[in-house]
Amino acid sequence: MADPSKWDHAAAEYNDAVGRSSRLGAARLIAMAEELYSPLSAPNARAIDLGAGTGSVTHQLAAAYPELPILATDISPGMLKQLMANATMPTNITTQIVDMAAPIGGAATEGSFSHVFSTMALQILPEPAGEGTLDQWAKLLAPDGIVAIGLWDFDENCGPHVLWEEAAKAVDPSYVNPPLLPARHWTGRAQLEAGLKSVGFRDVRSEVLHMGFNVGKEGFLQFFWESGNPMPLDRQAGFKGDLGKVKVEMERLLDEVYCGGTKIPLSAALAVARRPKVD
Repeated sequence: MADPSKWDHAAAEYNDAVGRSSRLGAARLIAMAEELYSPLSAPNARAIDLGAGTGSVTHQLAAAYPELPILATDISPGMLKQLMANATMPTNITTQIVDMAAPIGGAATEGSFSHVFSTMALQILPEPAGEGTLDQWAKLLAPDGIVAIGLWDFDENCGPHVLWEEAAKAVDPSYVNPPLLPARHWTGRAQLEAGLKSVGFRDVRSEVLHMGFNVGKEGFLQFFWESGNPMPLDRQAGFKGDLGKVKVEMERLLDEVYCGGTKIPLSAALAVARRPKVD
């Protein structure tokens, strides 16, 4: 999941399906950050987006705060290229290829950001608190700076995962659907909130946002079979039966169970917090 080439391949199609849900989560995350009373409109505000993808947070920040300098970072050059291609207000956006597990370097300097954002990216890394990722993110922040993080909440009902499992089992009842994430990767709100607190972040606030993956039947089929997104590719690669039959079952389920793809559950875990106190 952390292979840049996999995300390069998925970049062009990302906004059409996954991007819709990411943008909904990003909009709420920005609002939560503002509620901590460190305004993004302040003259000294500066934001970094870690694991920016095609720009779910970056584009909304740029539109709402045209004077806000934003550094959009990702491990995938293809994602950053697509981010800039999709930007309608690119003048306050710069980009940098960054491994978000060790982000400091280049324009990502210590103590220089009022806000660190990340949406739907952190959970590709194992144990972000224990392995030091969140400590690195804290170092990017100015005193009292704010971190704002969104994750897919797989502790809630993840419709795309369940839909695939139902279709695959209809073709092969012995099929066992692997977990979406390996051990030690965060799956939801409880781990996100506890992890932030464990490394000393203050004023931690978290919530679950139920935004759905309601892209319609054709939109879901395109996402699952044509987008190149690593999640469905991984599911398909691990299935030993007839994928053509699975696709037929998936179409049936979308029509009969998921209202033509307009009621597919999906949730995000969102959290904001202040930088740890430095002794």
